[in-house]
Amino acid sequence: MEKDTIVVVDDDQLVANFIAGKLLPRMGYATLVANDGKSALELVKRNHIALMLLDRELPDMSGLDLLRQIVKDGRLVPTIMITGHGSEKVAVEAFRLGVQDYLSKPLDTSALIEALNRGMTQTRLRREKEQLTNQLKEQVAWLKTLARVGRSVTSSLDNDEVLRRIVAAGVELTHAQEGFLALLDESTGKIYLRAVKNIDGEKSQTLRLPVDDSLVGSVIRTGKPVRINHSGDEPLLKVSTGYLVQSLMHVPVYSKGHVMGVLSVDNPTNRRAFGDEDEIKLISLADYAAVAIENSRLFEQTDQELSERKRVEAALRESEERYALAVQGANDGVWDWNLKTGKVYYSERWKSILGLMNHVLTDSPDEWYGRVHPQDVELLKLDTSSHIAGHTAHLENEHRILHNDGTYRWVISRGLAVRDEHGLAYRIAGSLNDITDRKTAEERLLHDAFHDTLTGLPNRALLLDRLRLAVARTHRRQDYSFAVLFLDLDRFKNINDSLGHLAGDQLLVAIAQKLQTGLRATDTFARLGGDEFVILLDDLEDDPGAVRVAEWINQELKKPFMLSGHTVFITTSIGIVYSKLNYDQPEDVLRDADIAMYSAKASGRARYEVFEPPMRKKITDRLSLETQLRQALERQEFNLHYQPIVSLEYNRLIGFEALLRWQHPQRGLLSPNEFLEVAEDTGLITPIDRWVLLQACQQMKAWQEQYIFDPPLTISVNLSGNQFCKGDIIEYIAWVLSESRLPAEQLKIEITENALMDFNESTLQVFHALRSMGVQIQIDDFGIGYSSLSYLSQFPINALKIDQYFVQQIPTDSNRLKIVQAIVMLTQHLDVVVIAEGVENAQQLAQLKAMGCDYGQGFYLARPMDDQDAVVLLEKLVGSGGEMDYPP
Repeated sequence: MEKDTIVVVDDDQLVANFIAGKLLPRMGYATLVANDGKSALELVKRNHIALMLLDRELPDMSGLDLLRQIVKDGRLVPTIMITGHGSEKVAVEAFRLGVQDYLSKPLDTSALIEALNRGMTQTRLRREKEQLTNQLKEQVAWLKTLARVGRSVTSSLDNDEVLRRIVAAGVELTHAQEGFLALLDESTGKIYLRAVKNIDGEKSQTLRLPVDDSLVGSVIRTGKPVRINHSGDEPLLKVSTGYLVQSLMHVPVYSKGHVMGVLSVDNPTNRRAFGDEDEIKLISLADYAAVAIENSRLFEQTDQELSERKRVEAALRESEERYALAVQGANDGVWDWNLKTGKVYYSERWKSILGLMNHVLTDSPDEWYGRVHPQDVELLKLDTSSHIAGHTAHLENEHRILHNDGTYRWVISRGLAVRDEHGLAYRIAGSLNDITDRKTAEERLLHDAFHDTLTGLPNRALLLDRLRLAVARTHRRQDYSFAVLFLDLDRFKNINDSLGHLAGDQLLVAIAQKLQTGLRATDTFARLGGDEFVILLDDLEDDPGAVRVAEWINQELKKPFMLSGHTVFITTSIGIVYSKLNYDQPEDVLRDADIAMYSAKASGRARYEVFEPPMRKKITDRLSLETQLRQALERQEFNLHYQPIVSLEYNRLIGFEALLRWQHPQRGLLSPNEFLEVAEDTGLITPIDRWVLLQACQQMKAWQEQYIFDPPLTISVNLSGNQFCKGDIIEYIAWVLSESRLPAEQLKIEITENALMDFNESTLQVFHALRSMGVQIQIDDFGIGYSSLSYLSQFPINALKIDQYFVQQIPTDSNRLKIVQAIVMLTQHLDVVVIAEGVENAQQLAQLKAMGCDYGQGFYLARPMDDQDAVVLLEKLVGSGGEMDYPP
């Protein structure tokens, strides 16, 4: 029997998948799913739909708009409308368009099942009414034929059940209680008469009566009537009462242009008595049927039939023995339910699966249903009743059931009903199997498919699904809005490199746990991968709400994290995007939130930025710069400039600082400020730094060999902080010194003060290793960091470089003057030298000298120069012992 098809139209995929994938198939229905109105229209056009389950609000149109279009196309589909609100006016139009029932959100499974049963009952009643109307039309066609060929009906060919009813009407028309139907035996191709004693459907019996099947068959094939007459001594048919039929006529009956069947009628004018010629009686084959059925010799059992019964009984006993052995040896729990008595047999294995081996169970179905999980029991009952009713070919249901130890186990129950000759189930038997391990694995796989394995947060796939629903709602509801926050941890890579990936993972988990507790249950907090997180603020009341969340996040992350005995500080850059920009795709929302996050990083990190459309050009330029930066390495577009470092006490050159420059093919010479941040974010800083280190050491060694200074000139190289997290940094510096043959004492490694806050024990070991090699360590940009003073006593440094921010304002700003004086005094107590950056005039120089500052560097002393100009300077100074020529 072909299943009825129900189409589910809902943009909530989780709801649609549950109804169409689980509930409806278990109720015995075929299902189709559409997530928008356009797809639903196509399904209705291409399929015969028994019922439609329709969400009132769809992404591209309303449910009523969809129904109007269906009616406009000349269809009327029975519909159950799912809605969160409505009005009387809407309801009136909805019922006119085919809506039979309403359901409110959130959906209740029991109410949904009741509505579906009501809807399908109405659909079937309407279908039966149509069928009865068609049957009535067919009967009228038969009766019209009967009126033309006579009132004595003898037989007809039964092509389908409709023919049976029509012939019954014809027999009733002749006032007969029995009749004949002409049946085609498809296996032999022959036509037999079947005596019908009860027109209402009691089982009939086949009579091997002499019927000319070739004549009936020819009528079916040609559609032309055939008359036969008998002129011999023997009649066509003879009955025990002494009457015969001498003439028959086979007449085709048409409906809708096709032959539906054949009426076989006898001609009363050709009847004559057989035996008693003084008494003439008119009989028909309908009368003969009653006589034939009463004749017991036509239906008595033969010896062969009795032997067959004995053989069947023996086979039955053998089958029962085999069944008993199978139950005892089966690994599955077997159950057998007698539907007439309501008693259920549970095998020992069935009880063993539930830990009930030593329990005496009743034969009630409640022994089973009473242990099923409350969330699963109604669906199990529904599946069972659907199969008993004949809606499904077999029973199959997975559910949780209570074990004797108090835990729920997942089991699968399969069963098959035994039916009588009318198709009614009187018994159902099946098996029970423990599938807990499989279900646990499936649930884990399903969870892992939509969640991050490290933090347990939703992953990109689940986030995009929920974001897709949010975008769709903005097109349906004017009062709905949402916001997305894109988080990227600042300098997370340094923590990973210095403390190890295990500590990095611990930090990610800690951040996830801390932030998750402060969000609403309706919000989605997801991890995209690495150190990127996204928060979807659903159904946002106002735009400032997203800003408040961003500020709360920044405050929470300022608090220290303890990781394996280490205190770690972390900040995050946040990009915010609002739904008011009218997005169509969730990927576009994430893209713009990501752009806003990069804008926050470019503005100094540890902050948030709200997305504005002009930001897209900035990120495009940044991506272009990243591509060009990679090409610059391959094309060797980088070069070094050198800025002299001068002893303020002796006005003498003591060395150079190597400064990176990029000879851009279109933009000209670029300083690091224009590309260094991109290099750090993309990881290109590592190959760039190492190229600078090698080039600078080789150049200094070449100058030392050509120009003799006492003491020898030194070279200062600024390395990115994350270089000290690399496991091979010591080996690489040692290789550079060996390759360039530069003495370690003449190499000064500079690192910014801000980078110190990310350092830990392993970084400290790198510093000590460098000092043991003879390499000098200098802290660059000192004075503008967060907490450098607490590190100075721990790190083996040789010098502090005062940031030019303080140096350039000392003649006019007394506060900055005091800071510089304090730094100079600090270095004297720590026994390290101090270098002032950004010396630009004689007044600054004089004040620095008066404070006792050791070294200076700046435009007033000497500007950065390329290697050729540096050679000119060296040749000028080599004869004078390195004394610089600048205004005193």
